Amino acid sequence: MNIFSAIIDAMLSFIRNNPLTVVIIVMLAVFVPSLFGAMLIGLLVVLLLLVAWPVFMLLRLRREARRMEKEASGRDFSGGYYTRREYRRTTPRDSDEGEVTVYTTSVREKRVKSDVGDYVDFEEVKGKEETRQ
Repeated sequence: MNIFSAIIDAMLSFIRNNPLTVVIIVMLAVFVPSLFGAMLIGLLVVLLLLVAWPVFMLLRLRREARRMEKEASGRDFSGGYYTRREYRRTTPRDSDEGEVTVYTTSVREKRVKSDVGDYVDFEEVKGKEETRQ
């Protein structure tokens, strides 16, 4: 019962503080009920989204936390650090410990032809103000 009296008090204070807005809303409801209904439905949808979106995100976050807990419960974390490859559960390649593999790329030709453009050598020149100092 206390919540209803709080809602009524809030409505009355809104009417007292915004009489012109209330008059416009009442005129819309009386003279253009279809527009008033559409505006009311739009307002209700926006309010529903403002309330439903955080609730939806909270439920999704909890579901994701449960999924992560379920995945982590089957693992043994006493071994210490896991590499990204082990975390993805892919099997590493069979290689000897200490073996080093070097990948090189081939040298490609220049993309720009040699006859295109000129080389300009710039040199810094001091202005009149800088030479005085």
